[in-house]
Amino acid sequence: MANGSTSELNFLKRGLSSPQIAGLKGLAASLADNWWKEVLESKDLLLAVRNGYLNAYVKGQSVFKIAFDRGGSAVSQPRLAIHYKYLVKPDLEKKDPYVSFDGKTFDLKPADIVNTEYQSKLTLPQLIRTAARFAGPEKTGVHKIARKEPKVVDLEIAFTKAGEDGDLSAPRMDIAVLVQVKPGKAELVFCEAKCADNPELWGLEKLPKGTKSLSPPERLIAVIAQVRKYEQFIQAKEIQESLIESYVRVCRNLVEISRQSRGRRVDDLVKQVAEGTLELSIHPHVYLLIYDFGEDEKKGRIKNKRLELKKAGVRTIAKGDPGAFELANDVLRARAEWTGSSD
Repeated sequence: MANGSTSELNFLKRGLSSPQIAGLKGLAASLADNWWKEVLESKDLLLAVRNGYLNAYVKGQSVFKIAFDRGGSAVSQPRLAIHYKYLVKPDLEKKDPYVSFDGKTFDLKPADIVNTEYQSKLTLPQLIRTAARFAGPEKTGVHKIARKEPKVVDLEIAFTKAGEDGDLSAPRMDIAVLVQVKPGKAELVFCEAKCADNPELWGLEKLPKGTKSLSPPERLIAVIAQVRKYEQFIQAKEIQESLIESYVRVCRNLVEISRQSRGRRVDDLVKQVAEGTLELSIHPHVYLLIYDFGEDEKKGRIKNKRLELKKAGVRTIAKGDPGAFELANDVLRARAEWTGSSD
């Protein structure tokens, strides 16, 4: 790797340190009830390993961030950060939404409106219910796909860095899943998810900043431009090296977390990557997952759209119901069906 490139690729880092894992382990081993033990047991929360912290997702909503105290201690204590909108109690939607005002004060008690303290067995389900209300069909579909597939190791993936013009650039992919196609080797496959009515499947890409117009041959369907951008990113050699290092660490962290509770299972493929039994590589192509459509659409416009995307080199997997995906197997089948490709 060229000099200086390691620091430039810090935005790709993933993983928790040993003290951070130890902090979580301490909570999991506690005899008393606590929020982390409830998180581990929850079937509705999907955990994603970031660079020194975790995100907990419900249907694409990051309900809270689990960060850690800084310091040189052998154990880093976890600290939650929650967006205030998720603290609103979900049962309020069944009540009068208006608050009386006498011209000076509002007639309300904060504890009646928002969660002001954590109560075991009560607060976490409320946070989850409130967060789910903010979810759209596309992110709900991603959640269904990821929740069903134990080989998924990441979701809501954003690799953010500052661009030359000061703007933040971030390839944002929905899911990363492990597959095994050769003995002794595993591949990490990135996937982008779209509902069938997403305008990016049907409309042209946005014009580059400062550009007033492009002739039609130069302007692609938005999703084609998006997938090509993502593939160009993940195919760069130095990017792949950093991603491999990061996701081996992610697999180790997921295994370490799974040991803290029976409620957090990991697939054998994840364990083998974590242990180094399987050598990890990055699959060079991004798979486009399309869902939320009926049988008539499947035989009509979705079929035609997939043919159009295939001609453009975009690999697709389409199922009307997102709950019908078996992602790792679907990817393997799609690879086999992709005739004349380098898959």
